[in-house]
Amino acid sequence: MMSNLSFVIPGFGILLILLVYYFSRPQLSTRSNNTFIQLLGIQSLGLLLDVCAGMMQADFGSFPLWMHYGILTAYYILFAARIFWFYLFTVDLLQVDLQARATRMILSFAVFAIAEISVLLSFRTGAIFYIKDGVYQIGNDYNILYGCFLFYVMLSFLLLFFNYDRLERYQIVSIVAYNSILLLGNLIHFLFPQYLVMNTFSLMAIIIIYLTFQNPDLFRSDRGPSFNSTAFRFMLEEVGRAKNYRILGFVLRNYADEREIYGYHQMDQGIGLISRFLRDLCPGDTVFYLRNGCFAVMGNERMDWDTIRRKIYERFQQPWNADGADLFLTITFVRISSQSKDYDSETIINRMLSAFNEAQKKYSVDDILIDLDEIHDVDRQVDVKRALDRAIETDSVEIFLQPLIECKSKKMIGAEVLARIRNEEGRIIPPGVFIEIAEQNGQINRLGTQVLEKACRFISEGNLEKTGLRWLNVNLSPIQCMNRDLARQFRDILNRFQVNPEEVHLEITEASMVDFTILEKQIQSLRASGFQFALDDYGSGYSNLTRVKHYPFINIKLDLEVVWDYFREKDVLLPALVKAFKQLNFTVTAEGIETREMEEALSSIGCDYLQGYYYSKPLPVPEFMAKYTVSDLTKPVKKSETAEVRAFS
Repeated sequence: MMSNLSFVIPGFGILLILLVYYFSRPQLSTRSNNTFIQLLGIQSLGLLLDVCAGMMQADFGSFPLWMHYGILTAYYILFAARIFWFYLFTVDLLQVDLQARATRMILSFAVFAIAEISVLLSFRTGAIFYIKDGVYQIGNDYNILYGCFLFYVMLSFLLLFFNYDRLERYQIVSIVAYNSILLLGNLIHFLFPQYLVMNTFSLMAIIIIYLTFQNPDLFRSDRGPSFNSTAFRFMLEEVGRAKNYRILGFVLRNYADEREIYGYHQMDQGIGLISRFLRDLCPGDTVFYLRNGCFAVMGNERMDWDTIRRKIYERFQQPWNADGADLFLTITFVRISSQSKDYDSETIINRMLSAFNEAQKKYSVDDILIDLDEIHDVDRQVDVKRALDRAIETDSVEIFLQPLIECKSKKMIGAEVLARIRNEEGRIIPPGVFIEIAEQNGQINRLGTQVLEKACRFISEGNLEKTGLRWLNVNLSPIQCMNRDLARQFRDILNRFQVNPEEVHLEITEASMVDFTILEKQIQSLRASGFQFALDDYGSGYSNLTRVKHYPFINIKLDLEVVWDYFREKDVLLPALVKAFKQLNFTVTAEGIETREMEEALSSIGCDYLQGYYYSKPLPVPEFMAKYTVSDLTKPVKKSETAEVRAFS
């Protein structure tokens, strides 16, 4: 069989460029990375042996027979090894433990072993190849190699079918793509054995793997010589199975404020300086810059984190010089070590991020030592996230209603709509627990849409008239305000349920007012659709009267902490604040009303509406309707008999 090298030479050049670029970048020391490096070695040697075999065949008589057999044997050994290593790479990606079951182990290696033994014996049996009259010939059992190729490609597809939920969609597509390319190459090689196309198809598969999984730039931080949070998660998934790691992390305290003070460019320079310092300090460990001033150094269980911690602390006693600016930064440490229990990477990362958030609030450099056997709060976070995802996907987000009482008439005139979800046991998860998670994982827009839809359905069913309500207040998250299509989406919902926009007041928290330009555009768009606005939780953020009067709010809701603080130690501040709002033509709502004394006092200083447990806790729609549907709507609302009074004295 004469070999056609026209497919080999270009592939060798492409592979050489890939090798140079790949090994010039820092790499994660993971099992999949090691398998990929081995695969690159097999592919490189396979291409080299292809070229050598072709050249030796062209000048057959110049080389001894044993050398021809040796080159061919090595080539076919690598031919079978290549598909086996593609399979091993798929196993690594899917986090399949081949050693967990004996049958899985035997099945994975048996076909490969049969193929390799057949190749090694071919110099005697001629089963895979032989040489006749100076020409390389295919043996009668050459189909063993085709069968080996087909077996491991199909086995890869089978593993993917049973473990696809461990990967992202684009990763699944890439695994299907490179295995399909290998399958196609095997078929073409079977039909046209005189063309060495298998090397080309293998190279195509390697390029797909490189672009999707192994490109070092996917894992590098854009601020200095450290790895990013994607690499941290990837690394943790692997070392977490081995349970032999230590992580020393630290966070720059007041990172957001320091970034404003020193400037974005200088802080980015400082992050780079810190990353280089950590790389030089811990050459045998892996350094990560996660985000928002959070760093992590990961090593094995022998890592001397006490010494590393001391040296890091000592370095931070000196300024970091970034483009001529001295950055004086303070840090708090977080430590994690592997423990006896099994926790997935998501749980560990969530726990570590929670610790970082806690660390940023501390005023000392004391460690926060994390014991993964005491991780109940993060387990709860993971459970809440699952419950949130389930509620949104199944449209089972519930709305509860809490009355808004008019001070003059003591009648219920409006109600605030509050979102609720339930866990697997059916117990209510309050919004203070899941709203932040929804904002962090991008679910807040879908959550907000479902809440507005359910509020509009409540109105469309005639429930405002039945209960004497004039409007419902629906909360608008700061993240929702970033959605440029928000006004159209809300308008479509109102049109679908045939709801008058004046019956829906949107509550915007003070946190939304940080970006004036974006919020102003959103309010203008929503006002054009007929919506009206209330400012929620006034006194909990950074807003002031000057900023507030630039927005078209019709109502200001005083945060309950502002209200409670007034009753702890009465002064002139709250009455003056209410008076100022009234002079600016705002109506005022006081939250957190829990006693008759609070009701009377806040009514006397000029508040228009009151809300709190004194009247009612938030109620699911059926209970709300049962309690407040009355024939005589002129009656004042009854005070709650089960008010949960909080201490403010």
